Amino acid sequence: MSSLANRVESAELLSRAMPVEEAVRFVAPGNTLVTSGFTKAGEPKRFLPALAAHLAAEGRAADLTLLSGASLSEEVEGPLAPFLHRRGPYMSSRASRKLIHAGKMDYADVHLSQFARNLMVGLYGRVDVAVVEVSRVRPDGSVILTSSVGVSAEGLAKADRIILEVNTAAPDYTGFHDIALPPVPPHVGWPVPITNVADHVGTPYVPIDRAKVVAVVESNVPDYPVDFKDTTETERQIARHVVAYLARCREDLGWGKRIPPLQSGVGNIANAVIGELYDSPFERLRFFTEVFQDGMMRFMEDDAKFESASSTAISLSAAGQRDLARLFHRTRERLVLRPMWLSNSAELITRLFVIAMNTPIEVDIYGHANSTTLEGGRVVNGLGGSGDFLRNAYLSLLHTPSVRRLKDGRTVSTILPVVRHVDHTEHDIKCIVTEQGYARNTEIRSPHHRAADIIDSCAHPHFRPLLHDYLRSAAAPREARPDGVDPASGFWAEYDAACRSFPR
Repeated sequence: MSSLANRVESAELLSRAMPVEEAVRFVAPGNTLVTSGFTKAGEPKRFLPALAAHLAAEGRAADLTLLSGASLSEEVEGPLAPFLHRRGPYMSSRASRKLIHAGKMDYADVHLSQFARNLMVGLYGRVDVAVVEVSRVRPDGSVILTSSVGVSAEGLAKADRIILEVNTAAPDYTGFHDIALPPVPPHVGWPVPITNVADHVGTPYVPIDRAKVVAVVESNVPDYPVDFKDTTETERQIARHVVAYLARCREDLGWGKRIPPLQSGVGNIANAVIGELYDSPFERLRFFTEVFQDGMMRFMEDDAKFESASSTAISLSAAGQRDLARLFHRTRERLVLRPMWLSNSAELITRLFVIAMNTPIEVDIYGHANSTTLEGGRVVNGLGGSGDFLRNAYLSLLHTPSVRRLKDGRTVSTILPVVRHVDHTEHDIKCIVTEQGYARNTEIRSPHHRAADIIDSCAHPHFRPLLHDYLRSAAAPREARPDGVDPASGFWAEYDAACRSFPR
C-alpha cells in the first residue's frame, strides 16, 4: 500500500491534507455535491459516510443535493440518504428508494449521455462541492482518477470547492483514462474523432484549479464488490438465444467472424451473455459499453477472442477484483475509461455500429419496454445509459426472463399487453429475447404480426393464451365492440388470476 505522500506529488495540495472528520465541515447546509462513482466503482468511500455521521451528530435537516455518475454502494449512499433532499441522475440504494417512495426525496432520472452536458451548462444549478476519489495527484495538481470516470471531470470543473479523496489502497490508474469535457454553448460541439473502440481523444489526467481544493483526505478502502448470484439455467438459455440471434445476423448481414462492438448492461443475465459469447465462433470481440464487468475479464487473457474495450467504470465481484489485480497491466493496455458523456455518446454509438444489450423490467407485445418502474409508480433505480444505447445502436436487444416471482408469491409475466411505464419505444428495439426464444423487429411487418411473434416466441406458455385473447380483442373492428370499451378492460383481472395460478 502506498502512502499519501507518495501519491500526492504536489506539495501545495499535500499541505491541505487533513482528517476526514475535519474535511466534512466544508459541506454547508443546502449544498449541492457532485461525487465520483459509477456502479459502486471509484466512489468516495471515506468522505461520504463520515459526512453522514457529522450531519447526524449535528441533527441537520435533509437539505443536500447529491449528483453522481450512476449508482453508489449501499455502504456509501445508505448512511447519507436521510440528509438528501434531491438525488440524480441514477441510484440503486434501498435507503434512497424508500425515501423517494415516501415523498421525502426528489429524484430525477436522466439519460446519462445528457446529464454531464446539463451539469456543465447549469441546468441543475450551482455545484458547491465536488468530492472525487483519485489514485494520484500529479506535481501540477492534476489528478488521476481510479476505477470510474462518470461525471468526475465535470464536477471538478464546475465546483466552487474541491475535496480530493486519495485512495492509497487502490492501484495507480495512470494510463487508463481518456478525459475530455463536453463542449457547451456558445461553443459548437466538435466532432469527436473516435473511429475505433481504443482511440484516445483527451488526456490521461483531469486538470483542476488548485485554488479550489479545500481538503485532501486519505482512503484505504477498496471498491465494494458487486454481488452476483450463481447463473441459473434460465439465464444460460437466454444467453444461448442472444448468441443464436447474433449468429443469424452474422449470416444475414455478412459479418463473418468479426462482430461489431458490443454494449452490455449489468447483472447476471448480462454476464451470462458475455460468457456465452466467449464460447461462440466470434473472434477478437470489442466492447463499447458503460461498465467493464466480470464476464469481460475472462477475455483479457485470450488474444484470439478479445481486442479492446471502452467503458466509464470497472465494476467487479470479489473474484473479478482479484483477476483485475493479477491482470492489471494487461487490462490497462486493452481498456480505456472515459467520461460518461463519451462512453454513452449517441455520435459514437452510431458511428461504431454498436450492438446494445440490456435487461428491462417488462416489455409489451408491441415492443415497448419499461426499465425503471414497478406497477407504474414505484421507482426501482433509473434509466441509466440503456436509453442512450438502445436509441442509437445498430442493433438493440432486450433480454429478460419470461416470468418473475414476486415477494407476495405471485409469478408475473414480463411480456404484457401494455407496459405501465415506457422508457424505450418499439422503434428503438430490434429484438426481444427470453428463455423461450427471440422475436425480431427488423422486418417490415404490421404491429399485429410483430405482437403475435413476440407472444409465441418470448412469452411463457402459461400466459400465451391470455395475451392472444387480448391481441384479438385489440384488433377487432370498433363496431364489433361497444363504444368506449377498452380492449384491456377485462384483461387485468384474468391476468391476476393467471399469476396466482402459475405452477410452482
